[in-house]
Amino acid sequence: MKREKEMSHRKLELLAPAGDMERLISAVRYGADAVYLAGKSFGMRAAPQNFGAQELNQAVGFCHENGVKV
Repeated sequence: MKREKEMSHRKLELLAPAGDMERLISAVRYGADAVYLAGKSFGMRAAPQNFGAQELNQAVGFCHENGVKV
């Protein structure tokens, strides 16, 4: 019963994948609370283009400017 009460007060968080800047912007604009992304040298998903070093900095900055966690 106590656990049930604790869980009812938690805010749900929408976490979205972002394989490139276009998808990142869409996720943020459509209400994601947080996004996950990867660089070209690391990441577990093979299909997405992923972010280069400069793009990664821009992506993180964009998210933080919009109150989105990375």
